Amino acid sequence: MARRLLLGLVLGLGLLAATGVAAARTGPELSAHGPTAVSGTEQSAVFRVGSRTVRQVRYDDRGRLDYEFVLGNDGRLPATVEGLAPLHPAPRLFRYLSLTDTEGASRFTIPAGERVTVRLALLMHSCETLSARAGSFVTQVRLRTSRAGVLDSTVTLDLPEQVHTGSPREASCPRATATSRPPG
Repeated sequence: MARRLLLGLVLGLGLLAATGVAAARTGPELSAHGPTAVSGTEQSAVFRVGSRTVRQVRYDDRGRLDYEFVLGNDGRLPATVEGLAPLHPAPRLFRYLSLTDTEGASRFTIPAGERVTVRLALLMHSCETLSARAGSFVTQVRLRTSRAGVLDSTVTLDLPEQVHTGSPREASCPRATATSRPPG
């Protein structure tokens, strides 16, 4: 009888360890949703191109664009967002600045099965490096995350919309010179 009890205990501990290893190998199940909003630009429009939703924003050199969306935790464990991770290749006309919750915290926890509204801050820059007809998209965000305080991982998410801006003509691109922009 003691052998059976010991065998059951060993099997139970082995199953628990295997479950822990499986949880550690998979990242949090985060997803991006609407509703969405933007601030920091004069004009914005949303339209569909095939299966994609595009949010067109007016370029404002060295201006900050805030893109708001809902971040969901579809997993079984709480997930803590620790901040942004570099995204390669980076968009040409945008630089990722921060991702914060509605309280302005760049480190926040999303309980399992819950959603929070977040704000992605972007800097619009470098219009002088693109021709006046070129554009740039922000389609994803990479997040540094942890679960249970120890299970660190990086998660790449598709945004609910593809944020797009076009490089403005020379008059609206103050650092553009005759040689800084490629022809086109």
